[in-house]
Amino acid sequence: MMNSPFAQLFLALQVHIKSTVTSISYVAQDTGQLSAKVRPPVTFPCVLIDFDKFSFSNLGEGVQTACGEVVLKLGFAPLSSTAHNTPNEYKEMAISYYDLEWALQKVLHGWSAGGSFGCMIRVSADTQTRTDGYRVREIRYSVTFDDYSTQPEQLYTPASLQVTLGE
Repeated sequence: MMNSPFAQLFLALQVHIKSTVTSISYVAQDTGQLSAKVRPPVTFPCVLIDFDKFSFSNLGEGVQTACGEVVLKLGFAPLSSTAHNTPNEYKEMAISYYDLEWALQKVLHGWSAGGSFGCMIRVSADTQTRTDGYRVREIRYSVTFDDYSTQPEQLYTPASLQVTLGE
């Protein structure tokens, strides 16, 4: 079992994306796959997941609230032209990434991994500037969670035992 909130969130996102947006072929941790000098080692379309810009505030007694961004890179292989004189079947294939991004947004905005995780809220969507023909959209969602991992263990004596001991 993964104890890290980031590991838990990653695994929940991976399962949620693969089960709800079935046209996405590959969902993995972003380890720079789309930065490869040769053909990226992924199956397209792909979603690569990372976490960025997390800040932490103390709630007291070792508990913190984390707030940051889930970064999704939605990658597509080079597609056909979208020029006005391109046949419609090729143009539709080339702009299909809009519908796929929309489908991803619909299943992630407002979704929560459960537990102490808040709902994901989309905060930005940008297109990477690339010269290799691959299309990469970077979509960011804000998310919060409470981290109890450093909370000291409480010594707890049930009230019924306290009465017995006090007599």
